[in-house]
Amino acid sequence: MLHTAHSYMGKSLQIAGIGIDVVEIADVEDARFKKRFAEYFLMPKEILLIPKGSKRAAFLASRFAVKEAVIKAFPKKLKPHDFIIEKKDVRPCISFSSKEYGRRYTVHISLSHTKHIAVAIAIVIQNGV
Repeated sequence: MLHTAHSYMGKSLQIAGIGIDVVEIADVEDARFKKRFAEYFLMPKEILLIPKGSKRAAFLASRFAVKEAVIKAFPKKLKPHDFIIEKKDVRPCISFSSKEYGRRYTVHISLSHTKHIAVAIAIVIQNGV
């Protein structure tokens, strides 16, 4: 379902979806096979960014939350390996494996975590409708 259209720099934009996800960091800490868990939803390029030590579980939980939020918001079938989470400047962003999705959609994400939970939100914009 597309929501109200807006115009930005002469282009028509519509919100195609909004998704949110919350992950308990303890659930990630308790996972027996953290490497297999990471490989389930992260691409090899993303796996290289996993920190060692105490920040590992929060990193994995926040990235899992982002992947789930994007999948929930996206108007088409999407899998965790269909996109990667990158940083542009200091902000996280999404890059799609599919060039078509990259042209048709812009995804805005935000993620955060406390000692106990990680949360992410995704807003998918359909470009040039």
